[in-house]
Amino acid sequence: MNDAAASKRPGSGPQRHWRRPIPEEHIKHYPLPIAAAIAASAAALLGFVISFSIVMGIWLFAAHGNESTLQVMRAAGIAWLGMHLVPVSIAGTTIGLLPWGFMAIPITLLWRSTQWAFKSAQPESGKQFWRIAIFISLLYSALSVLINLVTSTRDLNTSLISSAIHTLILSVLVTVSCLVSYAPSRTILIDGMPDVVVHGLRPGLITFGVLLGLGSLATTVSMIIHWNEIKAVTTLMAPGIFDGLFLTLLCIGYLPTATVWSMSYLLGPGILIGGNGQVSTSVSQPGALPAFPLLSILPSSVSSASTLLIVIPVMVGVMMFFLIPRERWHATGETLTEVLSNIVRGSEFLTLLVGTGILASLCWIAAAAASGSLGIGYLKFIGPAPNAVAWAIVSVCGTSALLALILPRLILSLMHLWSHRESATK
Repeated sequence: MNDAAASKRPGSGPQRHWRRPIPEEHIKHYPLPIAAAIAASAAALLGFVISFSIVMGIWLFAAHGNESTLQVMRAAGIAWLGMHLVPVSIAGTTIGLLPWGFMAIPITLLWRSTQWAFKSAQPESGKQFWRIAIFISLLYSALSVLINLVTSTRDLNTSLISSAIHTLILSVLVTVSCLVSYAPSRTILIDGMPDVVVHGLRPGLITFGVLLGLGSLATTVSMIIHWNEIKAVTTLMAPGIFDGLFLTLLCIGYLPTATVWSMSYLLGPGILIGGNGQVSTSVSQPGALPAFPLLSILPSSVSSASTLLIVIPVMVGVMMFFLIPRERWHATGETLTEVLSNIVRGSEFLTLLVGTGILASLCWIAAAAASGSLGIGYLKFIGPAPNAVAWAIVSVCGTSALLALILPRLILSLMHLWSHRESATK
């Protein structure tokens, strides 16, 4: 393949090739730095325009305020930063728990802009692909800092450091994911990793997806059960058509956050509210919460069947055991020490450890993004505690996976030792 540069796996391994983006006639060719700059600028500008349209619509139809166009534009800039989960400070009160759903806007724009940059710059080697992704991420983060400086006011602002870090992390994740899609699988990120890490990626990612799916299902069921309460609160907060439309849009944006809450509830730690409030399978003390539709789905009492939910993280751990690659095993040895030393191989244990670590890390990140401040009092902190969620993964899911690996082999090993002793006696 003459048009693609070879990308070799470090050490021994097969030689792989980068697949260049399919050129399109309507896309003009630009040098690599210029293509990256155009892509980052387009993603930021279009994101700001969409944010401005949303804020302008709220201002015209729902808020009925007397703010100037300049103030609306500044609010749109803060809202654009909020789409990246940058904490927003309103009159000294920090809003750190922001709706995940609106992240779909910058993610989509960054993804499409990165694709355009690849097709425009036509990179010919892995290094050039990486340069485009890094340039876009750095420029996008720099533009977020500029927007922060221009739009922040005393009453409505975001942290300069938080703006830079949050947008950089999001842009790196999106551009690297887009980069991976332009090369053969298992080529860019994981070919140089140790086998135990590569083998642990799949079970960790799959079980995380399963937990999110279960959290989404639990959220849906809870919304159906509490539908009358949600409808009553929505009518109370937004009696008008446009007010109800924007409130519904806000609730949709918070649905991914509610999914992580439900996932934490299923794992056991549940949700912390304020300083003393908590909602979990064993405690239900939400306190005096303000009227908001999605807060109505929180259970007000502990069900007798909720203790059975411990089965869910246990089964997730067992599923992880079945997902890790295992070597062919059979009981061997003539003494107890020889038999027990053959139960678990080091590679299997390390793979299981890596898978559990990946799952715990992803759940920690999700819990951190789904918790924060919504005001003062009971809302000074709301959401799952990230450390408690990660510990639940390690202690329940990880232990279940380890027991699923050890117990059957232990039983078979003891049976082998017993039968061997009987044969030796005869």
